[in-house]
Amino acid sequence: MTERLFGDRPISHPSEDAFGLSSFAEALANSLLQMSPKDGLVISVEGPWGAGKSSAIALAVRSIKLRVLSGAAEGRDDLEKLAEAGLDAKWAEKARLRKTHIVRFNPWNFSGQENLVRAFFSELSAQIDVEPEGALKKAMNTLAGYLPSVAGGLVAGGFLATGNIPAAAAGGAVGKAAGEAASKLIRSESSLEGAKKKLAEALRTADQRIIIIIDDIDRLLPNEMRAIFSLVKSLGDLPNVLYVLSFDSEVVHLGLQQNAERMDPAFLEKIVQVSLKLPPPWREELRQLFYTRVNAIIGDAVPADQRRWELAMRSVIDPYLETPRDVTRLANTLQVIWPNVAGDVDLTDLIVLTTLQLFDAGIYALIRDEIEVITHADARFEEDKAFGKRMEPVSATKPDAAKDAMALMFPRLAKAWNTYMADGTYYILQKEQRRISTKEYHRNYFVFGRDTRMLSRSEVERLLHAPKPATLLKTTLKRLAKDDPNGRAPSRIASLLDQISTTLYANPLLTPALLKAILDNSDELIRRGDVVWELFVTNNAERLDRIVRLGTGKLNESQRDEVLTTLVNYDAGLQIRTAVVEHDARNHGFFGGEKKHESDLIFAADKIEAAAIAIRDEIAAACNDGSVWNNPMPIRLIWAWRRMSDMETLRRWFTKVLKSDEKTVMLANELPGRSYQSGGDGSRIVLTFSRQSYEGILDVDALFGRLETLARKNKKASAALARLRAAEEANNH
Repeated sequence: MTERLFGDRPISHPSEDAFGLSSFAEALANSLLQMSPKDGLVISVEGPWGAGKSSAIALAVRSIKLRVLSGAAEGRDDLEKLAEAGLDAKWAEKARLRKTHIVRFNPWNFSGQENLVRAFFSELSAQIDVEPEGALKKAMNTLAGYLPSVAGGLVAGGFLATGNIPAAAAGGAVGKAAGEAASKLIRSESSLEGAKKKLAEALRTADQRIIIIIDDIDRLLPNEMRAIFSLVKSLGDLPNVLYVLSFDSEVVHLGLQQNAERMDPAFLEKIVQVSLKLPPPWREELRQLFYTRVNAIIGDAVPADQRRWELAMRSVIDPYLETPRDVTRLANTLQVIWPNVAGDVDLTDLIVLTTLQLFDAGIYALIRDEIEVITHADARFEEDKAFGKRMEPVSATKPDAAKDAMALMFPRLAKAWNTYMADGTYYILQKEQRRISTKEYHRNYFVFGRDTRMLSRSEVERLLHAPKPATLLKTTLKRLAKDDPNGRAPSRIASLLDQISTTLYANPLLTPALLKAILDNSDELIRRGDVVWELFVTNNAERLDRIVRLGTGKLNESQRDEVLTTLVNYDAGLQIRTAVVEHDARNHGFFGGEKKHESDLIFAADKIEAAAIAIRDEIAAACNDGSVWNNPMPIRLIWAWRRMSDMETLRRWFTKVLKSDEKTVMLANELPGRSYQSGGDGSRIVLTFSRQSYEGILDVDALFGRLETLARKNKKASAALARLRAAEEANNH
């Protein structure tokens, strides 16, 4: 990846020309060298900002220098090999021998009308390296000598505009200082007009060709534009002097009509004899430059969805790239952002959003302000069509491209607007691709980095690819638990589990070693809970179950068999192993389940039935030896045993449990189920207990009787009884 920003400087060598400016520059150079204007000539090179005017002029200047120097006994082939600095050195070395001079005047280096005019003559005198005592140099110095005292008063409407001393200045209409300056000038031994005539005669006699380049006139303030054009109008008829003026005609026309000193647009036609419009950069050339620069930035990265990228380029990015400068601005902005977000944003979304940020700032601001509503991170309800109408980019500089950009990034808007830009990608894949449309990743696009709640893609993938992931997962979980601020949801651990599930959904990475690492930590993770209150309440039990099922779904048949073998035989994580195996067995239609579509099945029918029976027997053994109570959710295991067994087996076991004081208390504490409730008074977990649910397998009256007896002497039993009664009352209400 490149580490250097792309410079917004003019190119100076044909090898850098990506837009065919060289032929235009050669024609301009040829005209400047062959024309012999007796009364001077003013040529304009016109085009919008960033279109390459300065580059075309720089290429023309190089061509002029090569032609002039090769005519002064310099070898053309050797000159062609020189870089810009080397050619400039040769040019300066031959200053006294050549008859062509190039004067580059950059007006935006100076401020104010007086400074501009004075600087122009100073630059003209300094850059034409002729004999100091020669007639040309003397005439130039004489003319320049008048300027410190008169330029400030004469620029706006006097000699520099009309060629005559202003009557208004002499009469005091432009102020006391201007009147005094004009009076002093009238009394002088040699008038400014006379100095100009002497300079014209010296130029004609010396047979010197002077090419004066004034670039970026459109960068000036309106009053400074007027000063420059007035200056050129006054001196544009000097023999053997050729002016090359560069500007955006729309900007200049607008500037000349501002303020009280408005100038008619036809004013330029009286100054410029030859108007050259810069050839436009062709779309394909702009695209190729953009591709080249973006590839240099992103290295080996590729769009997650090639069709989506092509659609973005054609409908969104391309319409905004109108000049080479547009390409440079976009590439440079991406260069700054990309190293901080690589892997943690979708490449297509990043480039589309950055395009809006640079070229349609109002739409970028609209997206930024509404991003949580668009992605449903803010749970506020708003009907999609009404929301779509509110989000219409009516203020965009390019409404069609802006609307396509928004629909491409946000499926919700594509649906509301009923556009073809929607791609139908499942939300879980949008998350895996780190799209801006997801509430989990949209922040990355606005902080120009990674949301600190989430691990980077590289960290997640390093964990999933580790040859021995158990240790790395354990240390990662410990670090995240330690660094996680209290009270923030989702927790960093919950976010990691979600990241793992989305990655495994898209990639076949669930190995037996990784599965064992997950199972080793599963009980502790389930006890943590990490509840997130959204449309559907989720906790770590659901997240772990989803990790295993989604990860297994990406594997081939033999790899799935390895996963199933691990689920049956491993000695940890019974809670998750049971959830995965029983779920798939019931999807096959076993144990009273409804047969699902083939796409919902993970394992082969004969293998999953045998695995479920093995898991059922393992749960039964844990219930009988009492180890079931060491699991984070023992009642869920007991219910799984019930679904895969028969009522009589469970009835006998519950009867046995009630004979033990300790196990009776344990059972009473575990029976209440968790109900997640949200309302005007906030979100809360409510414990509930339903007698009817246990009808036929547990004598609930006998349970309460045992607890009441134990409660007279046992505080734990008393607390368990109170808890169970409260849960039953909550269920009944």
